[in-house]
Amino acid sequence: MISPADSEYPTQLNHILGGAPLYAIGNTGLLERPAIGICGSRNASENALAAAHLVGLEAAKRGLVTVSGYARGVDRLAHKGALEGGGATIAVLPQGIDSFRTVKELRPLIDLSNNFLAVSMFEPDSVWASWRAMTRNKVIVGLSLALLVIEARERGGTINAAFECVRQGKPLWAMAYSSETAGREGNRKLLAAAAIPIRHRADLSAALDAALSSPPEEVRQLALNLL
Repeated sequence: MISPADSEYPTQLNHILGGAPLYAIGNTGLLERPAIGICGSRNASENALAAAHLVGLEAAKRGLVTVSGYARGVDRLAHKGALEGGGATIAVLPQGIDSFRTVKELRPLIDLSNNFLAVSMFEPDSVWASWRAMTRNKVIVGLSLALLVIEARERGGTINAAFECVRQGKPLWAMAYSSETAGREGNRKLLAAAAIPIRHRADLSAALDAALSSPPEEVRQLALNLL
């Protein structure tokens, strides 16, 4: 358990969680490093999964910790990209820390003393629930300098995370795909509201570099359009 009185406790979560503790397994030192949040669908397209993996790789190159939700699909590909790129990642759980297990596809890459941290805002024995999956978005965004939406449906946890990003006043990017298919309705919605588009690898590089510097001007327009 990490309480607000502990040096490891992220100061940016004090207000967001109202002084509630965090529960963690792994390298708590990752909480002090700059990070990028990544979110997306569990049932993502192949293009989206490749994009999530690439974001993790590119974040690792810049020393950015990747923060995501540990669910199958986009989350795990982002974690995997970060780890395969020699970087580190934080998994924010939608249930209590007692249920944490390293998943098969990440197990060979995880070093709990070095490159991986699992955290939960819930009591250790809490079970998964949809409202917890939504609520933990506060922590994903709170630990991140910015949020990148890989692939989002019109409703659900990913869109909720995007709105949470705006509420916290942080930069929000969304992938802008060349083809429109089912399951990307949320991306179109966010981009229409002035989310910052990522169309090419150069856009991704610029987004990650911007996250490390200062919020771009577009964030103000996004807040005006969404809130």
